[in-house]
Amino acid sequence: MEKLSKVSGADFDKEYVKAMVEAHEKDVAAFENASKTAADADVKSFATKTLLTLKMHLEMIKAMAGKMGMKSNS
Repeated sequence: MEKLSKVSGADFDKEYVKAMVEAHEKDVAAFENASKTAADADVKSFATKTLLTLKMHLEMIKAMAGKMGMKSNS
């Protein structure tokens, strides 16, 4: 948030998209882990169902980053 508050315009857009890609990648990894290893069946089920949405959002933000000329890590 601090970094975003110091930029504006196109720089803000790029920093925001970069932060969203990183956050979604972290979330996908965490939910993949929970969907495989969670001891509680409800948690495991929630992680599995939510993972599909998170992966879709990650692909969407990566596509946006690509359109902005930003490199993707994967």
